[in-house]
Amino acid sequence: MNDPLASVLVNGESAVTIPIMDRGLAYGQGVFETVRIANGKPLLWDAHLARLKLGCQRLLISFDATTEAALVADVTTLSKGCPTAVVKVTITAGAGGRGYRMPGTLQPNRIVARFPLPTYPQTHTVEGIKVRTCDYRLPVNAALAGIKHLNRLDQVLARAEWSDIQTVEGVMLDQAGNVIEGTMTNILGCLDGTLLTPSLAQAGVAGIMRSYLVAQARLESIEVAEVEISAEEFMRCDEIFVCNSVAGLWPVVEWDERRYPIGPVTRRLKARVDALFNRQ
Repeated sequence: MNDPLASVLVNGESAVTIPIMDRGLAYGQGVFETVRIANGKPLLWDAHLARLKLGCQRLLISFDATTEAALVADVTTLSKGCPTAVVKVTITAGAGGRGYRMPGTLQPNRIVARFPLPTYPQTHTVEGIKVRTCDYRLPVNAALAGIKHLNRLDQVLARAEWSDIQTVEGVMLDQAGNVIEGTMTNILGCLDGTLLTPSLAQAGVAGIMRSYLVAQARLESIEVAEVEISAEEFMRCDEIFVCNSVAGLWPVVEWDERRYPIGPVTRRLKARVDALFNRQ
């Protein structure tokens, strides 16, 4: 790779290629996780690993104890000595014959890559961001809801809708007009003191940072509700923020020209994220 700070291991060996018959490439039969590294440690690793294993189970990808041990070793190798970084873990079903029918035995491919931590503007965290509602609607598919599979075409097409740099994120709705997530984040809001997070039972990715913040909110004695909620209803929240495991938490201060303050719940949870990212 051109970036000297990036390293890639394919099945534990230094490489930058996979077989062209890999089912992750051919059919999107694979899952991935993007993990923030702080002081040589992968943050929220247990949660990332659990979602990865769930995704493999859903997509009929073998993930046994040997695979897990090898993956942990790869992540440890690429994380060691890094003050900050991002490690992307990808598990594909492996190389198989042409056609949808799965061969009787497949050997999954394990790809672990390290990249520099993205440098987002500090204003995203301190002053908040502007978001818009995407025209593209997410399909309903309970079998794939929650996991982070390799097919990200929904997000690619939604993100292509805008190019102005003032708009940082797009809010994605399902076919019924319910709020699901951002193109690269989860979205949460606070209404009358209750933290609202959209239901992801039928669409969307159950984000690791989303789960972390829900748990932290409960530790702060903040009531939490997972709800099926329309965009019109969600926009009535007193405060809104988006989050992911790499960027952390960004307050939303404008959504489709509607303004929001950076409220007390957002500030309390942001402090929790800051403490996580600065953990020694």
